Order: sequence, then C-alpha cells, then structure tokens
Amino acid sequence: MLRRYWEQSGCRSPACWEEVPPVPTAAFKDVSIGPDAPEAVFRTSGTTIKPAGRRGEHRVASLALYRTASRRNYRRHLFPGVASVRVVSLVPNPTALPESSLGTMAGFISREPEVSVAAWAFDPERGVDVEVVRRAVAGEPVLLLATAFALVQLLDAIEELRLPTGSRIMETGGFKGRTAAVDRETLYQRIGTVLGVPESHVVNEYGMTEMLSQAYDAVAGAAPPLPARVHRFPPWVRTRALDPASLAPLPPGRPGLLSHFDLANAGSVCHLLTEDMGATTSNGGFRFLGRAAGAVLRGCSLPAESFIRTAGRP
Repeated sequence: MLRRYWEQSGCRSPACWEEVPPVPTAAFKDVSIGPDAPEAVFRTSGTTIKPAGRRGEHRVASLALYRTASRRNYRRHLFPGVASVRVVSLVPNPTALPESSLGTMAGFISREPEVSVAAWAFDPERGVDVEVVRRAVAGEPVLLLATAFALVQLLDAIEELRLPTGSRIMETGGFKGRTAAVDRETLYQRIGTVLGVPESHVVNEYGMTEMLSQAYDAVAGAAPPLPARVHRFPPWVRTRALDPASLAPLPPGRPGLLSHFDLANAGSVCHLLTEDMGATTSNGGFRFLGRAAGAVLRGCSLPAESFIRTAGRP
C-alpha cells in the first residue's frame, strides 16, 4: 500500500528521508495502517472528526517500542530534581481506556522508579474527580499529568489547592476542539494562583495518536517564559514546515503544515503530514502554532485522497 502511494507520488527509490512522501494523518481515519496483528490499536478522540463516529486508528506493533521511544524524553523533561514523586493523572487510566495513546504513556510514567503512588483522577464520561486529586496531593512533590481541558475543569472546580514544593505539571493537548479558546498564558497564570505551581515547572507535551515519539517545550524546574519556548523531539525524529498549497519545505521561521519523520513508527508510517501549523527553528526545534484552519487544510486534502484511493478505498 505504501509502495503504491510512493510510486503514485513520483517517488520510487527515495535517496533520503526528505524524499519520502508524507502520509496525511487524515488517512488513518479511512485506511487500516500498520501490522495485521498489532499489540495495541490507538484511536483518536473523535471530537473533530466528520462524519461523526469515524476515528483515526494507529495499529502499533510493539508497546515495548512505544515505551522505549517515550521514556527517555519524558524522564529528561519531567523528572529532574525529584527523588520521589506522586503521579496524579487527569488523563485516562490505560486499564479503563487502552485505546488512548496518551493514557498508555501515562501508565508508563506511573511505573517509573521515582513514583511512590499513582492516582487516576479522570473518567472519560464524568471528567475530573476533584476529591481524588485532593486526597492525592499531600506530602511529597506531585507530577500532575493533564490535558488543557482537564486542567481548566480542575481549576474551575476548586478555589485553591496548593501542591507541595517541587511539584510539576505535564500539560498537553487532547480533546481537540474543546480547548480552542484556552489561552496558555492565562492557563499557566491560573495554575500558579490556584495550585501554586510556577510557570517554570509547567511543561507542554506535543504528541499525537499516529506517532510513538513526543516533543516537549521545556524541562520541569527550568522552563523559560512561554514566548521563548521551543518544542524538541528526540534525535530520531525530523520535523519540517511545509507550504499548505504545494507541500514545499519552508525555511526556519516560516509557518506551514508540520510534517514529522519518526523512526519509532516501525511497522506503521514513519513520515506524517499533520493538520498542525508551526514553524521550525534554526537549532532543530519547532514552534507549534495551533490547528490549521479549514481553508488551509485544502493543501493536504489531495495527498490524503490520493493515499486512500491508492489503498483501494472509495
């Protein structure tokens, strides 16, 4: 299937990774991509998918590979400076929602040797369980794992809940479409006021169902102010910004559609064309600028349609 797509795209024998045509993440909603007998199948949340009910699927050959690809980066960015930490998760427990790639990664984090206790305080149907959070945050530093949407829900439900000194927060996207109006600067200010966690200890994670690697914009305890932050993947990932109309690569600083080449996606698709806008930096990082507007998405609709047609789908 991939070979046919490459050939239709005019690439029969790529000489380097840049010549491998990126597969649009939209294709995961229409085509089964990955091994026939995957160890896990991750599914997108479905909140921005039309028609309703159609969700992207990433068939993952090895959860051990996912853990290995994730672990070095989350340890480097989330665990510095703590000998013992309590994990409080506002993302789904992987035993309750195994199709969540984010929940699965939270499960990896909860089993790290520094973690003394892991508390799961989010239900996919009911949302944040504030009482579980209150009971879990006493004593040693806390590592709070949360989507922006879940953080807003928690902050709206409590007036003040000071986390122990040294606590840190991994804030990520998730529930795409519901957090569009959340301004990160305002959110981080509220986190400082209500939870007592300074901006220097709040780290943003960038990831997606279709990728096994993640990018972080800072190290907990040493995070610079928001305007200076840059997301970085581990060294086996390459990111480019592409012109939305022509998919030509853009120079650093020029915003376009982000594409990621992730070697951890073994058995799946390594080169992905996202629906995210961003700009690369001269030192190998990138700045995430949000989801692309519908008009801009026309630039990646043709390759998405081409991939689906090549795979034999109507």
